[in-house]
Amino acid sequence: MMFQRQDRMIALTFDDGPQPGPTNEILDILSENQARATFFVLGNIAIQHPDLTRRIVQEGHDIGVHSLSHPNFQETEIYEVYRELIDSTLLLEDLLGIPVKYVRPPYGFSTAEAQFLFDRIGLQSILWTYDTLDWGILDADVIAGNMLENIQPREIVLLHDIHPATAQAMRIAIPQLVDQGYELVTISEYLETQENTLS
Repeated sequence: MMFQRQDRMIALTFDDGPQPGPTNEILDILSENQARATFFVLGNIAIQHPDLTRRIVQEGHDIGVHSLSHPNFQETEIYEVYRELIDSTLLLEDLLGIPVKYVRPPYGFSTAEAQFLFDRIGLQSILWTYDTLDWGILDADVIAGNMLENIQPREIVLLHDIHPATAQAMRIAIPQLVDQGYELVTISEYLETQENTLS
């Protein structure tokens, strides 16, 4: 896929869902603005909302593993880390019928052993460059205002699609980012342009 302005790309990423209210609203907003994003889902939550999990992929967004139950991998025995990774990956692949390529470790915390498991399972670890702190702010106007004031081109933005305030913030921020000429893309699209730049 070709992008008009690779230097105006932003990858919005959403962790900890899916949750029917906020996630559906965010998907609606993305669709209305012809924008795409990436959702790092929890296996135990995704299996409770199979239709919503499928909707993410059906509408052109990326989906990744955020573990099964959100443990801190730095404080978890490696065999439990493996179970969290493999169980959530297989669950999503069975549910969606597609390979899952990305992982975001809970809290962004990892270890060398966990990274080895990512590689063995075939998961690329994706962190972020801009943290909205939406989970602590819980005020749509503040979250959106901070994003619009501070966000830079080619950011990977951390958000959480379990909070109504985050969905409301996207109602404010996404149309304005699009109006400013940003292209809101999936992690796959973001990485593709990086590879093309380096090749």
